[in-house]
Amino acid sequence: MPDRTCIMISSTARDLPEHREEVMDACLRQGMFPVMMEHLPASDDEAVAASLRMVDEADIYLGVFAHRYGYIPKGHDISITEMEYNRAVERKIPRLIFVMDKDHPIKIEDVEIENAAKLKVFKDRVQTENIVNFFKSPADLRAHVINGLSRYRESDITQFHYVSDIPAPPEVYIAHPYTLLQTHRLIGRQAELNLLTDWVVGGRDVPWNVSTARILNIVAIGGMGKSALTWKWFNDIAPQEIKPLAGRMWWSFYESDATFENFVIRALAYVTRRAKEDIEKNVKPGEREEQLLAALDREPFLLVLDGLERILLAYARMDAARLNDSQVGNQRNLRKTSDPRVGSFLRKLTQVKNSRILVSSRLYPTELETDTGDPTPGSFRHDISGLTDQDAVELWRAFGITGSRDDLLPIFTQFDKHPLLIQALAGEVKNYRRAPGDFAEWCKANPKFAPTQCARMQEAMGHVLDFALRGLDDKARKVLETIAAFRMPASYDTLDALFVGEGKPFLAERALDAALKELEDRGLLGWDRRANRYDLHPIVRGVVWSGLPDEARNGVFTSLQVHFDSVSKVDEDKVNSLEDLTPAIELYNTLIGLGRYDDAFAVFRHRIDVATHFRLGASRQRAELLEALFSDGLEQLPRLSQPAQQAYTLNALALAYDTSGRPGRAEPLYRGNIAIGEKKK
Repeated sequence: MPDRTCIMISSTARDLPEHREEVMDACLRQGMFPVMMEHLPASDDEAVAASLRMVDEADIYLGVFAHRYGYIPKGHDISITEMEYNRAVERKIPRLIFVMDKDHPIKIEDVEIENAAKLKVFKDRVQTENIVNFFKSPADLRAHVINGLSRYRESDITQFHYVSDIPAPPEVYIAHPYTLLQTHRLIGRQAELNLLTDWVVGGRDVPWNVSTARILNIVAIGGMGKSALTWKWFNDIAPQEIKPLAGRMWWSFYESDATFENFVIRALAYVTRRAKEDIEKNVKPGEREEQLLAALDREPFLLVLDGLERILLAYARMDAARLNDSQVGNQRNLRKTSDPRVGSFLRKLTQVKNSRILVSSRLYPTELETDTGDPTPGSFRHDISGLTDQDAVELWRAFGITGSRDDLLPIFTQFDKHPLLIQALAGEVKNYRRAPGDFAEWCKANPKFAPTQCARMQEAMGHVLDFALRGLDDKARKVLETIAAFRMPASYDTLDALFVGEGKPFLAERALDAALKELEDRGLLGWDRRANRYDLHPIVRGVVWSGLPDEARNGVFTSLQVHFDSVSKVDEDKVNSLEDLTPAIELYNTLIGLGRYDDAFAVFRHRIDVATHFRLGASRQRAELLEALFSDGLEQLPRLSQPAQQAYTLNALALAYDTSGRPGRAEPLYRGNIAIGEKKK
């Protein structure tokens, strides 16, 4: 990881496995890369050389010492742990030292008698030569490490996207890792996993419309686990079952930079083994799609398109990340792709000969169904709903929560055994401070918890999520609400800038870390460790945001506006992609949320307009941005105070429609412009 600070974690491993795990997470939280020797090589010489090499490659040495001296290789007088420390001293790199406090609980097997004298001499020396922090538990150690590393972290609030390197196939290409699976393994969904395997393996017992499909669509409402299901199959099962396999690619449209255009460019670069820059410079957009289809036709690739609903009309809007399913209809016209070119590409994908495309989506694309509502040839649709009784109970048990099957199932059934809701409720019960994990005691403390009395499933879902959020303290809830306001995953540096410091909710980063960890443990927040970014599941984001009163929303938007105002403006002549405009787009979105339409218009005109129109030709994205100014609908004038601003917006949006394949939508805008002219007269 050449672009990240490397931390050499030095300690004995046998007695401190939980502590090392916490230290590793603390390093990742600070955007640093932990270097650890968990499994030494077979020979002593190899072990010594490998350990010292890690110290040589590290930027910072981090030592954790308890009651064991560590392994002494044959032919040496000191342990590998002490050798690592000596090398760090020799290199004069920064050293962070953490020693177990005398009040830390220990087990007898964690204390080494044989080398106790050497351990005492070593620890005395370490404590003499360094400033030392003492820890009383693994969680306490984590907090100390967070604070210790914070002095060495260079904050960067301008990085909004994480762009994965594109490897050469057959190495897997995960453009956007799935981070919202809160248990260590997928619970249940065996029938669906079997269906996916049958899809690629075939056989006499597999229906023809499954085995012949090139696109298989997993469709479900938010939170049912379709992404977790496809992630599990993509990583653990598909590589074993698809033979031969030229390569695998995972793409998520939930990312704010994951546009269709970016997908085509990066997918083409991957499957053709060409540089992304070469394709952007030398291959025209229409030709990119044809070349990608040809490559998928020639070789057997597996592509996963996660969150496809984001490119359909129902969700192609600025606030898509904060919508819940009850706010979006399922009409046929809303299930069309927002760009007709994308719909055409999807239809062509159903005809590729050698590759397979797995789609997860809240809505089934209209372009992949016939006039009678059946999937088109080459496409198959599979809808998933709640878990089975056994899987629902097993998911609950995975969190270590009590409760009898007879008591739990009537509750789970009321909200269709929705896996995300089970996880969220389990996280609340697990964190109940008076009796952690005791469902009966939690119910006594929350007598109004009664989803079985709700008349409708949607009402029961809201009821459960409401109680799942009740145990959060005010600061953790504020973090959750702020992340809900983002249109994209939030980086740690951004959250640090918003929440840590004088006059802010947290005085130190260790407190922010504790709040984030609680949200993760509750199943409410996903952490992408590789990119050090944080995201909410769409259904959690929708419920959290819709439950906020206007005053609270304005407070969140105001803090975001201050933050995005502080991000430096990008020179329009240096804008090469929509990602370069992210700070301006987020500021624009924030001002819309505050109802400051004139200010939003000014941001569009001065920081977005020219770049999107002349440099990028991003008509569809321009249309989405401008539509936000029409809060009363396109039949009404935009919410702007000056007729000149209104006229400019009407013309700009009409032009965006005309050039993005949706000319029919421009008519009411032209009528509106005429109305402005009449008003002037």
